[in-house]
Formats: sequence, structure tokens, C-alpha cells
Amino acid sequence: MERVTIPFSRLHPGNDLAHAYLCEPERALGLFAHDYRDPRALAPLTQARTAVDLTEPLRTYNESVGGSVAGVEKLRDGFCVVSGQQVGLLYGPAYTTYKLFTVINLARVLEDELGVPVVPVFWVESEDHDWDEVNRFFWKGQRFRIDGAVAQGTAIADIEFDRAAAIDPFLEDVRAVLPDTETAQAAWDLVTPEASVARWHVRNLARLAPEVVYLEPRVLRDPMRPLAQRIAKESEALDKILARDTGFDRRLAPVAGSYLFDATKRRTRLARGAPVPEAWSTDVVSRVLVQNAALPVLAAVCGPSEIQYWSQLRAAHELFDVPMPAVMPRDGATLVEAGTAKAAAKLGIDLEDVVRGRSARAETSSKDPVAERLRALAVEAAQLRAGLDDGSLDLPPNTAKPFRKTVERMGGDLDKLATRLDDARAEAAGTGKRQYERILGDLLPRGGLQERTHSLFPYMARHGVSLARDLQQMFDPYEFGHTMVML
Repeated sequence: MERVTIPFSRLHPGNDLAHAYLCEPERALGLFAHDYRDPRALAPLTQARTAVDLTEPLRTYNESVGGSVAGVEKLRDGFCVVSGQQVGLLYGPAYTTYKLFTVINLARVLEDELGVPVVPVFWVESEDHDWDEVNRFFWKGQRFRIDGAVAQGTAIADIEFDRAAAIDPFLEDVRAVLPDTETAQAAWDLVTPEASVARWHVRNLARLAPEVVYLEPRVLRDPMRPLAQRIAKESEALDKILARDTGFDRRLAPVAGSYLFDATKRRTRLARGAPVPEAWSTDVVSRVLVQNAALPVLAAVCGPSEIQYWSQLRAAHELFDVPMPAVMPRDGATLVEAGTAKAAAKLGIDLEDVVRGRSARAETSSKDPVAERLRALAVEAAQLRAGLDDGSLDLPPNTAKPFRKTVERMGGDLDKLATRLDDARAEAAGTGKRQYERILGDLLPRGGLQERTHSLFPYMARHGVSLARDLQQMFDPYEFGHTMVML
């Protein structure tokens, strides 16, 4: 495999805080506790180990899912690098696996540099309740999903399906668009299905990276209850922290209630002043605090959106006397298959321009003016969705979910119609429109970076299961940029 690194300075991460953090760190580092660029700057975190002894619950959990029991024992007197992501189908979007690889590599580097045991830990956010967000697998312009009714507000950890009735049909649909080869079968052997969606996801990751210690939030409910009770009592103080001006757009804002959820039946935000129930769970603010109090964390591997909200949480760590780790950008990649690279060369298209969203068709005379107007509307719909994701769009309560579904559907329908018009004109003009659209579909699916939509799984089915380990070994946590990998 060959690789080309696109520096972060040429690929905007999606929000200005993350851009400053990655490209002009001096503008943003004051919002964080440590300089992520220097591993030795983390040495003070190794002097006072403040964490909860989670050996027994972590050992039991990792024995059950196939995670690293040896890593659990090592963590007893050591430290860790942590990252996490919500549950996904067949590994979820590729950036989930890239986070996993970054955690493994960074733990090794910090252990060498600091001379202390460092363990890779991955937090699987199974208490999220947005099933529509989890229930998606994209490949070659198609979306695949598990058909099954899920009550609104149900935590992903509580979702189970009959394999024969729901999960197997989903897998058969995916199989139909992937090769039927021994190489593909080796990839399928790594994702043996289970009834529990969350457990299936964790075990898939553990088969991919068995050296990692895995963690679901429910493991922490009992040992971290005292901290949860403190968080529930400090809602007003957290409000003030989140309302502070950082000099950048803020992702987090004060909430109407406590910074915890009651997961007794369906996940609902805990009212202020209410006692913390036995089945409590975290929101984005409390999750970070609970994680960093429970574990001896040296560094947290984060994507751009996470970097943005971590920038608001330094004072929250100080409020609860929780050490704040370094915030490390995750590795990212776009995988370029040989056919895509060949088609791009034939059309004279620069691959980096495609990844950066700056490419144009080699021939523009065949543009359909109506299609361009439709596509502009599709872009506007995508911008509305982006505004919802980054928190800049102000919507009334309980409207975010139908809003997301509607603008996604509108944008997709407009783009399909525009493509249909363009294809008709391109056929008459004899241009390379279809090839161009295929290139975009491979490298910039749904208008965003490949890693946000495509899973690593179909690439493993097409190129071999060793691809995962090859990518992990190729990544360097201190080479900051986005990697194009030529397969």
C-alpha cells in the first residue's frame, strides 16, 4: 500500500476550534490542560495516579466480549489511552476503527516515551438511544438496515433482535453487494452475528483488536455512583462553565435538567434535585468526567467535534478534582481502490482535490442548469443538517429528529434528481459524468469524508482482513493529517 498525507492545514475538520487546535495550536491550547504535540509533556500525569480500582468488573466484562484481560491486569498499576464511539453495524463508520488504531499506537508510544505501563482502552457508548443513527450501513450508494421495531428512548444496550428474522436478512443484503470469495468469507468470520446489537459490536471490535481493553458505561454504574451524585448536585456550576466564552463557537450549552440521564425505563434526562437512580447514565459532559475519574487516563483520542466540546470542559475537571488528560486528534484515512485511482487519472482529476471537496468534472459544458439549481438546494439541506450537528442551528425542543430525517431525505432526493438530469445530458454529450460520480461516491460518499459513511468492513472483504492491521501499523499518532491510502 502507498500513502499520501494531506496536512490538516489543507483539510478543514468542520469547526473552527478544531481547525485552530490542529493548525494553529497556540490559539486554542489554553483551553486544554496539556500540549498534545509533546508526549513528555504528559509526564506530570504519571506522578499521581488517581483512579478507581475497576479490575474485577473490567476483567469480567472483557472475558465475556474477548477484550484484553492482560490489559486489565496491566491497568491495575498503569495508565491508559482512551477513546470511544457509539455502537455501529459491522464496525460502524470507519473513523470508529481509526480511533481504535490510534489508541493502540498512542499507548505504545507513550509507554516507550514515559517509561510507565500504558494500556489502550475503548469506551463503547451503548447507552445512546438514537437507533436510527446506529441502524445504518452504507456501500456503493445504498443504505442497509436491520428491520425491527425499537421503542423510542430505548438504549442500544437493551436492543436485541431475533437473528433469523432481523439480523440475518440484513447480512444477506450486504453479502449480495460484496464479493463471494474466500477473502470475503474471512472478513465475515470476524463479525459472527449475535442477538444483542451492542454486544455484537463490541465483540466485532475485540476480534479486530484483541489487545484493547473494552468498556461499556454500565460497568461503571456502581463504582462511579458517588461521582454521579456530585455531578447531579453541581448542575448550576456546570451551567456557568458551559456558558463561558472560549473565543470560538461552543458546542455544549447548559441543559434543562441534570447532566445525567435516568435509564430506569426509557432514557430521560434526570430532573435537577432528583436523586440519582440505580440505572443512571451519562450525557456528553458527565461521560467525560466519569471516564477520566474512573480511569488513569494520559490521553483521550478525539475527532473534531469532540475536540470542540472538550475545549469547554477544563474547568469542569477542576470543579470535580478530576485530572484532565491530553486531547489527541485521531488518525483518519480515505481508502482509494485501484479502479477509482485509474478512473480519476483518466479524467485528469486530482485525488486530493476530491477528498478536499475541491474537484470539478474535467468537462463542464454538459452541466444541466436545472440540475445545478437542484444541487444547490441539496447543498443547502446538507448545511442545515450540519448546523444541527454542530449546534449552531436553534430548533424548538423535540424537533431535531424529524428535522434531521426530513432534510436528509430532501437532500438525497434532490441530489438523485440532479444526477439523473446530469446523466441524461452527459450521455448526449459523451462526457465522463458517470465515472466522475463513481469517484465521488467512492471517496466522498454523501458529500463527506469516506470515513464518516463507509465502514472498514467492505474494504476488508475486498482486500483481505490483514488490511486492518496494515492500516493500524501505517498510522502514526504524531503525524498530524489525513491519510490517502492506495489499495
